[in-house]
Amino acid sequence: MNFQIIQTITFYFFIWVLKPIANVGLSLTYYSAYIAIYLTDYVLSLFVRECESRNPTIFHNLRKVLNKLKPYSGVYTQATDIILAQGYNFESHKVITEDGYILTMWRIYKDGTHPHPHPIILQHGLLDSSWSWFINNDKKLTLPYILAEQGYDVWLANNRGNKYSIGHTKFQSVNYNQQYWDCSFDDLAKYDFKAIVLYVKNITQRAKVIYLGHSQGTTQAFAYLSNNIEFQNHLKCFIGLGPAMFISNLRSTFLQWAIKLYIFEIIYYLGIPYFFVFDDGFNIKIGALCYMIPLIFRNFFFEITNQLCGFPQKNKIDLTRFGNMVAHEPGGCATKNIVQWMQFFRSKQLQYFDYGATQNQALYGQRDPPPYPVDNLKNFTIPKYFYLGTKDVITDTDDLGKMLNKLDQTHMKVEFIDDYAHLDYVWAVDAHVKLYPSILRNIKENQN
Repeated sequence: MNFQIIQTITFYFFIWVLKPIANVGLSLTYYSAYIAIYLTDYVLSLFVRECESRNPTIFHNLRKVLNKLKPYSGVYTQATDIILAQGYNFESHKVITEDGYILTMWRIYKDGTHPHPHPIILQHGLLDSSWSWFINNDKKLTLPYILAEQGYDVWLANNRGNKYSIGHTKFQSVNYNQQYWDCSFDDLAKYDFKAIVLYVKNITQRAKVIYLGHSQGTTQAFAYLSNNIEFQNHLKCFIGLGPAMFISNLRSTFLQWAIKLYIFEIIYYLGIPYFFVFDDGFNIKIGALCYMIPLIFRNFFFEITNQLCGFPQKNKIDLTRFGNMVAHEPGGCATKNIVQWMQFFRSKQLQYFDYGATQNQALYGQRDPPPYPVDNLKNFTIPKYFYLGTKDVITDTDDLGKMLNKLDQTHMKVEFIDDYAHLDYVWAVDAHVKLYPSILRNIKENQN
């Protein structure tokens, strides 16, 4: 049987069978937990004399139950409504890439004057989304809010295939379209980075933008600029959190085993199109269960996060809000993108997608995929600022050193953040003390 037929069968089996079964199973758990909690609460209240006196009417009791059905702050609320509730101006923009993908960008600002000359783009990392920057949702702790408070025009990007950027100009339905999900890191680098930067410039009518990337957000910029170094003229400065050009020293135990066992490759070649792209209802139920049964659900999903990204022993994540976090995260991506990251690790270089010797020969004219020409980044001369946590298991000092050797170092600063892991740059409750003041200084220096 043709292997492509097997992939197609698996693709539709995943879409029409596995996903619905997972949704049904999660829904049963969710509603069973709710019923158990309310019944327990009612029975216990019978023995508490100080409890609220009951109105015997059925409508009053029904209203009390309905008012309790959504008790967890932020879980049932749209991410965009959570931002709007903070009192900032908010806009949602659609960006069309050259190959027809529809990306979503969020724009927030305090008023309409935009006194600073350069808007700021925040680009998320792998499996992430624009919501990641709002995890703490506090004006004092959240980088977009801090920037908006200082009068900056803040733009938050979403790469193709995450939960906020699912759409295409040619495909009416993308969830059931194999072509749509046939996108790799190469596409993020070739199309998404360029489209995002040029769109912000066009809408704001500004000459340059400040680009701040986290993890893969830096990688796709490096890859595009290595082929188009003159594009740096659109950027005022470049800020990288946990920058990743090379990941040859990846220290996540889970990912090391996943690489050895070719787990993501198996998922991809079987035809499962995406990874961690959940429906809103699915995320909401997980978030609520993290509050209802934290001993099981919060610990389980937090451990998954630990295994993927790694945290120091004394992590800086506010676990009391973890249900809120997973109600909107992760953003997810195409499986093919993750496979390419596994290839980065094995090859110890930033290279194009490896399709195998035969297809590589047809696409690239050689058996092995070519590396991105990162030596061209010696001409990447705009101011650059990099931050690396000492507990980061995705990027480390050796890979950082290898990356820095590929870059022009005339206008470059590197800062190490003690005891920071790969998500702490964005999620840590002390980032507003340990990290963001330095970022703000660097941004201010480049607003002339």
